[in-house]
Amino acid sequence: MILRPQSNTLYEVVADKARQAPDAPAILHPQMTMSYGELLAQASRAGRALVALGIRPGDRVAAMIGNAPEWVIVALAASAAGAIFVPLNSWYKQTELAWTLRHCGVNMVIAVRRFLKTDYGAMLNAIVPELAAAAPGAIVSPTLPELHTVVMLGEALPGTITWDAFLREGNAAGLRLPHVDPESVAYVLYTSGSTADPKGVMLRHRGVIQNGFDLGQRRAITANDRVFLGTPLFYALGATNAMPATFTAGASLVLMDAFEAGRAIDIIERTGATVYYGTGNMSRAIIDHAEYRQPRIGTLKKGNAGLGAEYKRLTLVEMGITGAVPAYGLTETYGNATVGEVDDPLDVKLATNGRALPGQEVIIVDPESGRPLPQGETGLVLVRGHTTAGYLNNPEETAKALRPDGFFDTGDLGSLDADGRMIFHSRLKDVIKSGGINISPVEVEQLLANHPDVRDAHVVGVADAVRGELIVAFVDPVNPISEDSLKNFVKENAASFKVPHHIFFRGEAQLPRLATGKIAKVKLAEEARAELGIA
Repeated sequence: MILRPQSNTLYEVVADKARQAPDAPAILHPQMTMSYGELLAQASRAGRALVALGIRPGDRVAAMIGNAPEWVIVALAASAAGAIFVPLNSWYKQTELAWTLRHCGVNMVIAVRRFLKTDYGAMLNAIVPELAAAAPGAIVSPTLPELHTVVMLGEALPGTITWDAFLREGNAAGLRLPHVDPESVAYVLYTSGSTADPKGVMLRHRGVIQNGFDLGQRRAITANDRVFLGTPLFYALGATNAMPATFTAGASLVLMDAFEAGRAIDIIERTGATVYYGTGNMSRAIIDHAEYRQPRIGTLKKGNAGLGAEYKRLTLVEMGITGAVPAYGLTETYGNATVGEVDDPLDVKLATNGRALPGQEVIIVDPESGRPLPQGETGLVLVRGHTTAGYLNNPEETAKALRPDGFFDTGDLGSLDADGRMIFHSRLKDVIKSGGINISPVEVEQLLANHPDVRDAHVVGVADAVRGELIVAFVDPVNPISEDSLKNFVKENAASFKVPHHIFFRGEAQLPRLATGKIAKVKLAEEARAELGIA
C-alpha cells in the first residue's frame, strides 16, 4: 500500500521519492533514462537558477517544450521556486502564443528552439523584437513588460540564455529555495471554453498532489509501474493527472516527444509500459497501424479508459487493457473528479465513469432552478472540493463558474446511479471536445470570419465515436471559396486542432433561425448529422 504523500508540492514529492529510492527510474525517454536522484538534482539546480535569475514566488514561468525530460524539470523547478508554471501549447501559432504570453504576464520563457515543424525561436523574435538586441536576462519589451528572460534549448538566439548556462546559474553559492505555500497557485493551464479567448485555469499545489495521488491510486499505480503518456504534458491529462499520479506512487513516466502511433507501439514494447494514458483517437491510431499486434502492447494492464463509450471500448476491449478505468473531469477539477475501480465489471466500466474521488463531491442539480435531483435523473453536474481557484485575470468567467456554496459549475449534463457512479450524458456549455481537446466554437467562428471571402460562420460539434466530437462549420461566403482553402486558412492562423473537420456553405437565408433571429445551432447540428450520414 502506498501512503498518502505528506508533501504538498510536486518538487517535494520527487525529493521524498529520491530519498527513498534514488536509483529508481523516474523518466524513461527515447534519448535517456533519468532516476529519481538525477531528476531531483536537475530540478534543484533549475529551481535555484530561477531564483538566481530573479524569479520570485508568484512569478510566471512559461515553457514551450515537447514531452521531454526538460519539461518535467522546468515544472519541478517552478514548484521549487514557488513560481507559477504556465505550460504553453506546442501547437500554438504566433498570434495565439503572443496573446497567451501577454495575458499571463510571463516573466520567463523556457522554449526549445524548434519542435516538429515549428521554429519557436523565430516566433519569439517576432513577438519580442527587442530580444535580438537585449542582454540575456535583461529584456525590456513594451508589449510584454513583465518578461525579462528567455531560455533556449538547442540552438541559441541573441538575447537568450542557453539551457546549460541556465543550469549553471543554479550553482552559485548561497542560493536558497523559498518556502512554498501549498495553497498558492502552482499551474495556469489554458483551456478553451464557451468564450473566444482561452481561459487560464489556476490550480493550487496541494490540489495537484492530493487529487493526483487519489486518481493514481484508483488506477492502482504502484512504484513498479511504467506509465506511458501519449498526450502532451501541457494538457491536464498530463500535467495534473499522469505526472502527479506517477510521481506520488514512485513509478516511472514513459515519454515520447510527440505522439506517432508506430513509435508509440515501439516505446510501449521496449519499455514494458504497464499503464496507458492516451485519447480515443490515439487508441484508434495505434490499433489501425500496420505494425500493431496486441502482444506488442501486451504489458499494458491498466490506465485511463476515457469518458465516452467508444473510447472506453477501444481501450478495454480492442487494446485489451482490461484493468483500465473510466473517468470524468475537467482541467478545473485537477484532471479527474470521478474515477472507476480496476476490478469493476466490463459492463459497468462501459456504462459509467466512476465514483467521486476522496476530497471531491459530485452532485446533480436542475440546470434552471439549481434544485438537487434524485438518483438517476439527468441534470447539471456540480463539483466541490479540489477545484480551480478561478480563471486568471478573468473575474467575470470565474464568477460564472464558481458558485457561492463552493461548487464548480462544469457545464456538463450527467446523472448518478444507485451506487454513486457518475454517468456522463452531454455538454451543456457551448464547447466542442475533439480528440480530448476543448475547442471554443466561437474562436473557430472568428477565425473563419477573418477570411476576406467569408461573411459569417457558425460552428457546431457533432458526436463521433473516436474523436468524441467533430468540428463542423457552416459558412456564408461573400465570394466562391473551397473547403480546402478555408481549412488551410485556419491552419495557417491557429493550432491545427481548431481546423474544422467539415465545412458546409450556406447563404444567409438558408441558415435556420430561432424566433429571436438567432442562429438555431441545434438545427445546424441536425443538418450536419444528415449531411454526414450520422444517425
